[in-house]
Amino acid sequence: MGQFIIQFIMTFFVAYGIVVGGTLTGGIGAFLINKPSLLTMHELATQLKIWGLVGALGGTFDSFYQIEKIFFGNFSPVAKQLLLIFAAFLGAHCGTVSIHALVPERP
Repeated sequence: MGQFIIQFIMTFFVAYGIVVGGTLTGGIGAFLINKPSLLTMHELATQLKIWGLVGALGGTFDSFYQIEKIFFGNFSPVAKQLLLIFAAFLGAHCGTVSIHALVPERP
Protein backbone atom coordinates (compact mmCIF):
# COMPACT_ATOMS: atom_id res chain seq x y z
CA MET A 1 0.00 0.00 0.00
CA GLY A 2 2.90 2.37 0.71
CA GLN A 3 4.22 1.93 -2.83
CA PHE A 4 0.81 2.83 -4.24
CA ILE A 5 0.65 6.06 -2.21
CA ILE A 6 4.05 7.04 -3.58
CA GLN A 7 2.83 6.29 -7.11
CA PHE A 8 -0.37 8.30 -6.47
CA ILE A 9 1.60 11.35 -5.29
CA MET A 10 4.09 11.09 -8.16
CA THR A 11 1.27 10.83 -10.72
CA PHE A 12 -0.38 13.95 -9.28
CA PHE A 13 2.80 16.02 -9.39
CA VAL A 14 3.90 14.82 -12.82
CA ALA A 15 0.55 15.93 -14.27
CA TYR A 16 0.79 19.22 -12.35
CA GLY A 17 4.35 19.77 -13.55
CA ILE A 18 3.52 19.09 -17.19
CA VAL A 19 0.78 21.71 -17.18
CA VAL A 20 2.64 24.36 -15.17
CA GLY A 21 6.04 23.78 -16.78
CA GLY A 22 4.65 23.68 -20.30
CA THR A 23 2.64 26.82 -19.69
CA LEU A 24 5.59 28.76 -18.25
CA THR A 25 7.89 27.64 -21.05
CA GLY A 26 5.25 28.50 -23.64
CA GLY A 27 4.91 31.95 -22.08
CA ILE A 28 8.64 32.50 -22.50
CA GLY A 29 8.35 31.38 -26.12
CA ALA A 30 5.45 33.76 -26.70
CA PHE A 31 7.51 36.61 -25.25
CA LEU A 32 10.41 35.80 -27.58
CA ILE A 33 8.20 35.93 -30.67
CA ASN A 34 6.43 39.09 -29.47
CA LYS A 35 3.02 37.54 -28.77
CA PRO A 36 1.00 38.44 -25.67
CA SER A 37 2.64 36.21 -23.05
CA LEU A 38 -0.11 36.21 -20.43
CA LEU A 39 -2.89 35.49 -22.90
CA THR A 40 -0.82 32.68 -24.42
CA MET A 41 -0.15 31.22 -20.98
CA HIS A 42 -3.85 31.29 -20.12
CA GLU A 43 -4.70 29.43 -23.35
CA LEU A 44 -1.83 26.95 -22.98
CA ALA A 45 -2.89 25.98 -19.46
CA THR A 46 -6.23 24.79 -20.80
CA GLN A 47 -4.71 23.09 -23.86
CA LEU A 48 -2.04 21.23 -21.87
CA LYS A 49 -4.48 19.78 -19.36
CA ILE A 50 -5.13 16.62 -21.40
CA TRP A 51 -1.40 16.18 -22.07
CA GLY A 52 -0.67 16.42 -18.37
CA LEU A 53 -3.15 13.62 -17.80
CA VAL A 54 -1.75 11.40 -20.57
CA GLY A 55 1.87 12.12 -19.70
CA ALA A 56 1.39 11.33 -16.02
CA LEU A 57 -0.23 8.00 -16.82
CA GLY A 58 2.55 7.06 -19.23
CA GLY A 59 0.08 6.61 -22.07
CA THR A 60 -3.50 5.49 -22.06
CA PHE A 61 -3.31 1.93 -23.36
CA ASP A 62 -2.00 0.47 -20.11
CA SER A 63 -4.83 2.15 -18.23
CA PHE A 64 -7.42 0.58 -20.48
CA TYR A 65 -5.71 -2.80 -20.17
CA GLN A 66 -6.00 -2.61 -16.40
CA ILE A 67 -9.67 -1.63 -16.63
CA GLU A 68 -10.24 -4.64 -18.90
CA LYS A 69 -9.34 -6.91 -15.96
CA ILE A 70 -12.69 -6.09 -14.35
CA PHE A 71 -14.31 -8.57 -16.73
CA PHE A 72 -12.16 -11.34 -15.26
CA GLY A 73 -13.15 -10.52 -11.67
CA ASN A 74 -9.88 -8.94 -10.59
CA PHE A 75 -11.00 -5.63 -9.06
CA SER A 76 -7.86 -4.58 -7.18
CA PRO A 77 -5.77 -3.48 -10.22
CA VAL A 78 -8.81 -1.75 -11.67
CA ALA A 79 -9.44 0.28 -8.53
CA LYS A 80 -5.78 1.24 -8.30
CA GLN A 81 -5.70 2.30 -11.95
CA LEU A 82 -8.86 4.37 -11.56
CA LEU A 83 -7.30 6.11 -8.55
CA LEU A 84 -4.17 6.86 -10.60
CA ILE A 85 -6.33 8.29 -13.40
CA PHE A 86 -8.06 10.42 -10.77
CA ALA A 87 -4.69 11.58 -9.41
CA ALA A 88 -3.51 12.52 -12.90
CA PHE A 89 -6.73 14.42 -13.61
CA LEU A 90 -6.55 16.19 -10.26
CA GLY A 91 -2.92 17.19 -10.82
CA ALA A 92 -3.61 18.51 -14.32
CA HIS A 93 -6.68 20.38 -13.11
CA CYS A 94 -4.80 21.92 -10.16
CA GLY A 95 -2.06 23.02 -12.54
CA THR A 96 -4.61 24.67 -14.82
CA VAL A 97 -6.38 26.36 -11.92
CA SER A 98 -3.03 27.59 -10.54
CA ILE A 99 -2.08 29.21 -13.84
CA HIS A 100 -5.55 30.70 -14.33
CA ALA A 101 -5.38 32.18 -10.82
CA LEU A 102 -2.00 33.80 -11.51
CA VAL A 103 -2.63 34.92 -15.07
CA PRO A 104 -5.64 37.05 -16.04
CA GLU A 105 -7.69 35.91 -19.03
CA ARG A 106 -7.56 39.26 -20.80
CA PRO A 107 -4.73 41.60 -19.82
